[in-house]
Amino acid sequence: MPRKKTTTKARAKNARQVETRDDAKQQTRAALVNAALELFAEQGLDVPSLDAICDRAGYTRGAFYVHFKTREDILVAVMDQVGESFLASVFANMPDLSGTGGHRFRHAAKRFVDSVASGSYPLMATGGKGPLVRPHQLLDACARSPVVRERYRDLVGLSVAAVAGLVKSDQDEGAMRSDIEAETVATMALALIIGAQTMNDLGLALDPARLASAIEHLLAKG
Repeated sequence: MPRKKTTTKARAKNARQVETRDDAKQQTRAALVNAALELFAEQGLDVPSLDAICDRAGYTRGAFYVHFKTREDILVAVMDQVGESFLASVFANMPDLSGTGGHRFRHAAKRFVDSVASGSYPLMATGGKGPLVRPHQLLDACARSPVVRERYRDLVGLSVAAVAGLVKSDQDEGAMRSDIEAETVATMALALIIGAQTMNDLGLALDPARLASAIEHLLAKG
């Protein structure tokens, strides 16, 4: 028997069904990731079970395993969502500062300080607001899981690269001393942030704005 031809209407219907299924899958995944983030923020990284995450999201374990193989996978997905969103908030849509003497590093530093003050920086907060994730718990997770450790390293690496780009631009415009490599400055800035996270986690008083100002003063071209 000859095969039936697929009509344009049938093809369009099939395409809509595929799109609807894909949308539903994306919504399910997003709900699971958001539920995990909420529970990690409320209870820490180690306490929430897969069942608790699924219950919070309103889905079954079966739905979970469609998107994630292990609990580590959803932790990495949360890191991606939070980390990439935060990096965008600090480095994306930078104003055009060309010809103004630079100061891109200063602008990004202010954004970072503001995020700490508002509580939107996931690993550190001031003003009585706790971080979304306690730094020591993340480091514990990194020690246990090569997958989590590698993703955290990637996020730190992306931050170093972004800061180095801003520093190089400022150096080219004469706003920062140029006798230190931009990548070295960026690595130093990230090391300071990670150290400040630990001190904050220990309950030691810190003023991120003063730290940022001191770094900028040290790097300013005399």
